[in-house]
Amino acid sequence: MKIRKEFQIFFIILVMLLVVSYYFDYKISDDLYNRSSLICRSIHVFAQIPAYLLMAFFSAGIFNSRSRDYSSFSMLSAVGGFLLTAVFGFLCGYVFLYNLGLYSITLIMAIDIGIFVCCYMVTKLICDHDAYALRKASKLGLSSFALILIITLTCTAFVDRIPFRRLDGTVNVFKPWYLAGLSFDPMGFLNRSFPSITLALSSDILLINLIPQFSRRFRDRKTILSIISFSWIFVIAISQIILGYSYLSDILIGLLIGCMSIFLFYLVYYKKNDSFKEMMNK
Repeated sequence: MKIRKEFQIFFIILVMLLVVSYYFDYKISDDLYNRSSLICRSIHVFAQIPAYLLMAFFSAGIFNSRSRDYSSFSMLSAVGGFLLTAVFGFLCGYVFLYNLGLYSITLIMAIDIGIFVCCYMVTKLICDHDAYALRKASKLGLSSFALILIITLTCTAFVDRIPFRRLDGTVNVFKPWYLAGLSFDPMGFLNRSFPSITLALSSDILLINLIPQFSRRFRDRKTILSIISFSWIFVIAISQIILGYSYLSDILIGLLIGCMSIFLFYLVYYKKNDSFKEMMNK
């Protein structure tokens, strides 16, 4: 399988930055830290929303690309796609309003309904072009998201690494990720930094590069999609360091988890094998 050149460069840069973070993890955070940065706080509000929007889109894709034979498999796809689209739409509304300090269930439900309708309509139009390709991309997106969430939540639950913003020089002191202690905290994702869940989930933005495979109007815009996805990841990474939520190493490990999860399921769902194609067409 051939990997596009920009993705090869992306992985090389990740590895090089990991080496840099080994020596300068603390200094980078110390030099960039600005907890009151309005721009970065605004970016933080939207950080995870594109990932949830993509998952809502792919969930609607599962619904609209199902077979129409009313079999049990088709009905399961319909129910699952419907529920997942609603769940991710709800998450978009909740995360957005929560970061703004708003707690209105009415607004959340309004956003949820709006996202649900938009995702359904867009995937319905795309379905007319290549339902098979849309279904593969949707399965890849949802599977990689689930794996990313499992790995990152497990790591933060056990790896006790204090984010830069919570260091006080006495009890909470800086520790490299490979020397961080182990202690179980099921809510660790709220107050621990390794790995960066925000960056791991944000790496799902790379999945927009699959759009040309099932949408003809994007066939000649692959470079633009790559620029958008890489730029978004860069902006989120910088903002997380400036706000003190994550160190450079946390961000890079989170990105690697996200990218490896996507790549793993890309191999699974795009393996050119007749038996796989038959299974995916069910």
